[in-house]
Amino acid sequence: MSGADLDGRQVRKGAADSVVAWVKEQGGDVPGELDGIVEGIARGGGTPLVVADGDRTLGVVHLKDIVKGGIRDRFDQLRGMGIRTVMITGDNPLTAAAIASEAGVDDFLAQATPERKLELIRAEQGAASSSP
Repeated sequence: MSGADLDGRQVRKGAADSVVAWVKEQGGDVPGELDGIVEGIARGGGTPLVVADGDRTLGVVHLKDIVKGGIRDRFDQLRGMGIRTVMITGDNPLTAAAIASEAGVDDFLAQATPERKLELIRAEQGAASSSP
């Protein structure tokens, strides 16, 4: 979650769980339909960012990565050469699953911190170098 304090207002945006917790700490209520909106964006491969002003939830921003055309075919070519593809992302599991499916990767890791990303890359490289 990030944001700014402007002229006495506290504007925040970020992952739904973080912003919801912050709004509740401010004494606010969260609209009942928020969960459905956030989940719908995530299932569609988007990243939902909730926006709040103090104790009021303002809305949800829908961010969407564009999967490059032809990437699924390239991953198929890599598989044909015995190379496994893994997507590592900080996105939530629903978003990651949708993008992984769209792109055609073999596996994915969601909600990965930078440290976890490096750990997995090293593990995959080690497994690849020890394979016959």
